[in-house]
Amino acid sequence: MPAPARHTPDNRPSTEQGRGGDPAQHQFVAAFKRFWYIIALGAFAGLIGGWGLAQVATPVYTATSNLYFSLNFGGSANDLNQGSTYTQNQMLSFAQLAESAIVLQPVIDQLHLERTPASLADSIAVSTPQNTVILELSVTDSDPAQAADIANAVAATLGKKVEEIAPKSVTGATTVSVRTIQTAVKPEAPSSPNVRLNLVAGVVIGLLLGVLLVVLRELLDTRVRSADIAARVTGVPLLAQIQRLRRRQPSPILLTDPLSSAAEGYRRLRSSLEFVSVDSDRLAFVVTSSVPDEGKSLVSLNLALALTEGDRRVLLVDADLRRPTLAASTGLPAGSGLTSVLVGRASVAEVVQEWNGLDVITSGPIPPNPSELLSSRAMSDFIAQVGREYDVVVFDTPPMTAVVDAAVVARSLDGALVVADRTRVSRSQLALTMDLLEKSGVRVLGLVLNRVAPTKSSDSYYRQSGTEKSGWRSRLRLRRRASTTPPLPLPPLPASEPDALPAAERAAADWEVDDAQLDEHFDEDISAVESDEDDDRELANTGPTSQVKPRR
Repeated sequence: MPAPARHTPDNRPSTEQGRGGDPAQHQFVAAFKRFWYIIALGAFAGLIGGWGLAQVATPVYTATSNLYFSLNFGGSANDLNQGSTYTQNQMLSFAQLAESAIVLQPVIDQLHLERTPASLADSIAVSTPQNTVILELSVTDSDPAQAADIANAVAATLGKKVEEIAPKSVTGATTVSVRTIQTAVKPEAPSSPNVRLNLVAGVVIGLLLGVLLVVLRELLDTRVRSADIAARVTGVPLLAQIQRLRRRQPSPILLTDPLSSAAEGYRRLRSSLEFVSVDSDRLAFVVTSSVPDEGKSLVSLNLALALTEGDRRVLLVDADLRRPTLAASTGLPAGSGLTSVLVGRASVAEVVQEWNGLDVITSGPIPPNPSELLSSRAMSDFIAQVGREYDVVVFDTPPMTAVVDAAVVARSLDGALVVADRTRVSRSQLALTMDLLEKSGVRVLGLVLNRVAPTKSSDSYYRQSGTEKSGWRSRLRLRRRASTTPPLPLPPLPASEPDALPAAERAAADWEVDDAQLDEHFDEDISAVESDEDDDRELANTGPTSQVKPRR
């Protein structure tokens, strides 16, 4: 047996690192390409959501009026400058006064509004541009006319209250003057909802949510999704990627569809194993996995069938003595098998069954002590015997994380082939399997990535042109062409001669054959064959025995 290969995944550079790229960056780029539809669905959902909110929301109209504040005294430039500075400092106070009950209650009474000053203040927005004495008063309401009326009423009331509250001069005149420089008018279009803004915001939010979902899925998903991840986790060569079937096949794919891309994956695996065993003409190995239902038994069966396509003698042994499946997959009787040989009730020749050109040994009766039987001396003798009689021996064994039967059997063989289902096994489980095989001194021949998503290029290349079904549109187009195409004109008939034969009689005369000449040639061939047989009999009778050897 070759020296066991050490599992060093941390020291082996991955494919992505060899290209000089960041593995995490490539991982997320691949995730975005794989789950692009999630991002697209998020953007579409955001678009629909923004449009729906715009349709459900109540239209709101905004009316705006502007007020100008100034002082009524001072004739010199210095007095005007001081007055302007004083007014600017008081603008925040005037803005706060516009939302107070002292201004809003008279407006409610004037317009007969069924609202409170607090609720009316929520619909009023007051702003004062910096370094100005102008106050912008905006009112929002579902009724555009009422919004304009409230804005004008609040502006008028605010001007009166400011003139009443502001300090008086020595003569008792008002020092602050308020003038309306822009009267609120009835708005024609609603200010809210903004349909275009809602659509853009919905798309942006949907895209962000889609990207966030893909990132979270990639961070939380610890399964072995690609060959690069498998190479980083295991550190062993990836021998082949087996394509996922669109529907479950009752028989191996090499028998049901031997020209498919999935069947070609097993042939690629067979070729990779030939390079692994380049120093020996014989090969014996186990096929195992990390967790149940990764397809190791189906991989073993299809790989054994692929190996029989050459001139080698191949034996497939069901060494899974806990949950055997090969008997059910092949339809062979499971009465006697490997356990019958190990306990001494049958010989190897008695339990070997031929199935589609492949020799198969089923597990036999399930024993109460599978590990003891697989590590017994009888198992070593069995391995030595089948190793001498067969060119390739494939052992189907249980998963590594469940029991250590695969490591027990693989220690006496050339190594182990690990099957990893990209949809089931996690990175920690696969790393644990590699660690157990390394500690057991087992050489890992390579990794098989199972149930890989098919690509369009492989499907189109391996699909047979004869089996490809044409669409109903193509058939309808051909039928219309056939119905509209006029028939081709017939060639003119030749002029008949009075002494010419009829057409039927003339054709018969042209094909008339001389039977006498054919009979003469046939008699010559028969006599030549009989003379050759007589010569063969004479040569056979010249030997030590008088037995006649039949001709092949």
